[in-house]
Amino acid sequence: MRHLAPALLTLVLAGCSNEEILHGLSEPEANEVLVALDEGGVSGEKRREEGDAAGWTVEVPRGDAARAQRLLADRELPRPRAPGFADVFGKGSLVPTPTEEHAMYLHALAGELSRSVEAIDGVVEARVHLGLPQEDPLRPGERGRPRAAVLLKCRPAACEPIHALEPGIRALVAGAADGLDPASVSVVIAPAAESRAPQARPAARGPARILLLVAAVGLTAAAVLAATGVLGRLRPGHGSP
Repeated sequence: MRHLAPALLTLVLAGCSNEEILHGLSEPEANEVLVALDEGGVSGEKRREEGDAAGWTVEVPRGDAARAQRLLADRELPRPRAPGFADVFGKGSLVPTPTEEHAMYLHALAGELSRSVEAIDGVVEARVHLGLPQEDPLRPGERGRPRAAVLLKCRPAACEPIHALEPGIRALVAGAADGLDPASVSVVIAPAAESRAPQARPAARGPARILLLVAAVGLTAAAVLAATGVLGRLRPGHGSP
């Protein structure tokens, strides 16, 4: 029985190992994931990947991996990253047609504007859609009216202040697009869905957690050894005469 405590300790410490749940994240994305996990009662860690274009991984205790995945799924994390100019125009390809180049430009500009709107405190996610018609070469001077639409999700507590920023959001989008009037920018603000994950009490972390587990193992082993001693004394021939 004296070997029971080390065996139990080995099993408990093996259960404390971490499991990778996400990889290839930017550091802001990894930080956002860690905040969401902490709010849901899951202890997480981020680690830098190896390589020149290394991203970040997020790890959680192996026993919490399934709960962490559900929590992140409820919060739609990590969110798709809107492509910007570097993403759209940085890819080597054949020479695009003017129409393709215009579409790529709008796609990149919308991505950059989405990131700018998401930088507003309280905004969870933003999508910008641009309709900037090209001038028809067969009809010089005739060009459709430019339009834009912004859809943003905000934390429920922050939606009211963000509504007050609506004129500024229109001006931000219109100022980035040639010929776009702020009055032609539609803005839709909606509260983001709150997490459905149960709020669990955060478990002890790091050395404190290991010390608690070691103490639990010690108490368990002591109880087993004590019970074994009692049973030994109760066996025939081991009691008092």
